[in-house]
Amino acid sequence: MSPRRPDPALTQRRRDDLIRAGYAEIVDKGVGALTLDAVVARAATSKGGALHYFPTKDALITAVLEWLLAQLTRTLDEVVRAHQSPRARLEAELEVLFHSADVNRKLYRVLFDYAALGSRLEPYRSILDDFLRRCRRRDRALVEEGIRRGEFRKVDPEGAASTMRALVDGYCWQWLMGESAEPIEVYRDRCRDVLHVYLLR
Repeated sequence: MSPRRPDPALTQRRRDDLIRAGYAEIVDKGVGALTLDAVVARAATSKGGALHYFPTKDALITAVLEWLLAQLTRTLDEVVRAHQSPRARLEAELEVLFHSADVNRKLYRVLFDYAALGSRLEPYRSILDDFLRRCRRRDRALVEEGIRRGEFRKVDPEGAASTMRALVDGYCWQWLMGESAEPIEVYRDRCRDVLHVYLLR
């Protein structure tokens, strides 16, 4: 009797289940408090199975970051493809980036945990840097097209892309740390107002 061949779809599903469980644990407790036992319990799997996919906790932590940033990249790329006008793309991107209080609170808690790791550990810095470069490349292309079409003022596209990212992350940071009960939409609108003054004709 020949041995059973592994099912690639099942393998990927089990791996994804562990990554999602890891993300949920980081949202609740932070990267520093993550344990494989807690992830295994949340994913309702065995520790042996988890170690097959992620032999160390660091391997799982890295996989969670790569998965999260891939999700964000895919969503933002879809937004860009869904709209013809650069101005419409800019508006849609802001809607995604300031999605909702619940989503943004989870996302930025996790991203700030990873940013702390990235400031000290090269593998995480490299992954985050690659994501930010992709964001700037996508936004630079948006600005360049907006200038070509006459929708945006003639600004430096590279500087504009960097400014867009700084505004989004800065406003989300202020919102997350703020003591007031201002809704995230207030910060989205502030970000939009600044970008309109900066970019629009």
